[in-house]
Amino acid sequence: MNRDIIDAATGKAPCDVNYTNCTVVDVLSGRFLENSTVSVRGGYVVGINDGFAAKETVDLEGLFLAPGLIDAHVHIESSLLTPAEYARVVVPRGTTTVIADPHEIANVMGYDGMRYMLNVSQNIPLDVYFMVPSCVPATDFDTAGAALYASDMHQFLQDPRVLGLGEVMNYPGVLAQDPQLMDKIALFRSSGRPIDGHSPGLRGANLSAYVAAGIGSDHECTTPEEALEKVAKGMYIMLREGSTAKDLRVLLPALRRENAARFMLCSDDRHCNDLRDEGHMDFSLRLMLEAGIDPIDAIRVASSNAARWFGIPGQGAIAPGYKADFIAFPSFKHFETRVVIKKGSIVARNGALIQDFPTAPTAIRDSVNIKWLTKEDFAIPDKGRPVRVIEVHRESLLTGHGIAQIPAEDGFLVSDLKHDILKIFVIERHTGSGNIGKGFVQGLGLTRGAIGSTISHDSHNMIIAGVDDVSIFKAARHLNKIRGGLVYAVGDTILLDLPLPVAGLMSDKSADFVIERLSDFERLFREAGLTATSPLMTLSFMALPVIPSLKITDRGLVDVDKFEKVSLYVD
Repeated sequence: MNRDIIDAATGKAPCDVNYTNCTVVDVLSGRFLENSTVSVRGGYVVGINDGFAAKETVDLEGLFLAPGLIDAHVHIESSLLTPAEYARVVVPRGTTTVIADPHEIANVMGYDGMRYMLNVSQNIPLDVYFMVPSCVPATDFDTAGAALYASDMHQFLQDPRVLGLGEVMNYPGVLAQDPQLMDKIALFRSSGRPIDGHSPGLRGANLSAYVAAGIGSDHECTTPEEALEKVAKGMYIMLREGSTAKDLRVLLPALRRENAARFMLCSDDRHCNDLRDEGHMDFSLRLMLEAGIDPIDAIRVASSNAARWFGIPGQGAIAPGYKADFIAFPSFKHFETRVVIKKGSIVARNGALIQDFPTAPTAIRDSVNIKWLTKEDFAIPDKGRPVRVIEVHRESLLTGHGIAQIPAEDGFLVSDLKHDILKIFVIERHTGSGNIGKGFVQGLGLTRGAIGSTISHDSHNMIIAGVDDVSIFKAARHLNKIRGGLVYAVGDTILLDLPLPVAGLMSDKSADFVIERLSDFERLFREAGLTATSPLMTLSFMALPVIPSLKITDRGLVDVDKFEKVSLYVD
């Protein structure tokens, strides 16, 4: 690469292309370079306004030219798409690089899941880097499909696309110096690799201990004060705008000119219909600009800061030796990507790919294995006592910890539609153990039937919430039949499903098919009166026992504030 650039720069060889008549957003010096020409050879920048000859000239007609956008933390699996289909959706939006944490598929399939994601993300017009999942399993409160130890992670360090250790969610384990977790941190810290964090609400001395362990970023801040404390203690903060967790607007008061270098953008978990209809990093960038963030700082947050934190050489800026990944757009006032340039070639215009790319399917084993179920498995006995209730908070992964007196029929507790309280179950799906966690959830708004999924963070057991046992039973049986996915059942009738046979997390169909099916779900949800944002994604986080306050797993309820299992019934 360097030899080709030097040859082009010394006139021994022509550049491949000159992009002319553009205003370069120079994130390195904080300037706008008007009427510029950017010269490219072999997918890398040779020079800016250096008068180089080129085989081709592309007039950008006065557009701004900025480095390609980078998602600093994403679970591609949450888009419900394989990496190739994911690229087809996000690249036209201006995303040229993502740092993926395959935590979801690794909790289902372990080493095989990580290797699958590495293999299928090659040779696509999107740079996909990886963080090795740190929490497989995430906690001891549920049953995962696999385990990854420090001894399993050495081999991944040899892959140039593996950058560091993924989000360390088990922060109580860090504070308690859990030996297995500390081994993983030591492995990556000793090799100088970045370690991502996940510490919602962690403040004060405990936060200091967490950072001192070597953890350098966080994407779980929910207040500006929390973000500023974490920045002051040396962390990079990822401003998250996902399908369920929408924290970016709330956190923007913490972003200032003097600390802008410590912020990045991430989506974390975002469904493909939101990616298509609202956008990806371009949507987050638009929110920042609308809020009055300085344009050059906004581009830094959306691109160069992530390249710096993760140590990705030659990305996040337009300068000699940097990869020629650019976005061209007409205005910061109404930001919209017009042209996407990847490795020096135009790959998308006006929101659409202009050249397709081949993808080779990779075989993957069936991942849904549940015991034979009956309707009686979903009965919850009435013990004459109040019960704990998971309270849904709109547009947040945080949940409340409520207590309610639930109505009963024939000695069994039933859903309380008057107070929007439904039955909720988590069924272990990896080993066929028969574990079923039973509880109640308030705030989904469902008035008939049941919704279910094999996506339930982070162990991805089967999760179902519903009004009646017949619908719940039917939803569970159908999810097993289709090898995982999403389902909406009313009584014995399946109103709609979306098969996700790739680890029970991703479709093997096109993005258009998945988005159309998700649109059908949204239509049904509106008709059914569901009030939660993205009800199925909201449901999937009810099983995440690392985010406060009350969650449910296949082993029962977890009080995350106390980090302990609790009974459904309250004395």
